[in-house]
Amino acid sequence: MSAPSSTEHHDILGFGHLLIQVHDIAAAEHFYIDLLGFRVRKAKPLADGRPFTPFHEGIALTAGGPAAGTTPRQIDHIAFEVRDVRQLDERLRQAGVPFDQGLHDGPYGLTIYVRDPDGTRVELYQRGLTMQ
Repeated sequence: MSAPSSTEHHDILGFGHLLIQVHDIAAAEHFYIDLLGFRVRKAKPLADGRPFTPFHEGIALTAGGPAAGTTPRQIDHIAFEVRDVRQLDERLRQAGVPFDQGLHDGPYGLTIYVRDPDGTRVELYQRGLTMQ
């Protein structure tokens, strides 16, 4: 498979969103809204009536996921660029959020890896910073 040339027609315009099924939507909302600062956006309800919390940051939450640790996840991790990763690191530690990896030099900048209430691995990075 070859990469399309820059003059070819592209049907895909960009990433739209990622809908994550969570076991406890209130716990997930607390993590993403209160701890990470995600902003809820207005959207039409899901056609099947499930609870639905969409965010401006490109993901949305819905009910129906397995309890954390009970079933393998299909997502390895999701990543978000942040304004102040050191301040966020401190806030998440104080809140008792599980860390997979503390502050380190990642491929995109200064990075941490944490777990949301359902066990999804979340990468948070700040471009242009290093451990030094």
